[in-house]
Amino acid sequence: MKGIQVVNLNHVEGFQHGKDLYWYRPLLFGKNLFTFVGHVPPGGEMPAHGHADDEGNEMALFMLEGELEITCGNEKITVGAEEALLVPLGAAFGVKNNGSVTGSFLLSSYPPPAIESLDALRQRVAARGAKTKSPSELKAMRQSGGTE
Repeated sequence: MKGIQVVNLNHVEGFQHGKDLYWYRPLLFGKNLFTFVGHVPPGGEMPAHGHADDEGNEMALFMLEGELEITCGNEKITVGAEEALLVPLGAAFGVKNNGSVTGSFLLSSYPPPAIESLDALRQRVAARGAKTKSPSELKAMRQSGGTE
């Protein structure tokens, strides 16, 4: 088991989820939990998807700023700053930003992905052709409302 982890979000780069406008910044890699901060600029979306090959994930989402339309299973729910949402195990999950500011949230997921470090994550992202953003690029994206 890994020891105690302390991470400052201002030092964490962002990873593009796919070839979409959904960025995540990994905070904690645990044996049974993965926690990250996600950012979705205006017009950004990660289409809802599940995991047909397994039971999926159970996730807890806490909105930090902005507002997002969350797809959870067959439902669409609007979640705003300081609201939390539980995504049940195996439910399809997606996010869409219909607003004018970047939506940011904290998300913890069980079980964690089979990624044990930032280096492993960088390799995985590069292999699928997704992009990364530096902490300063993500800060600028959030301050500008999300325009790139």
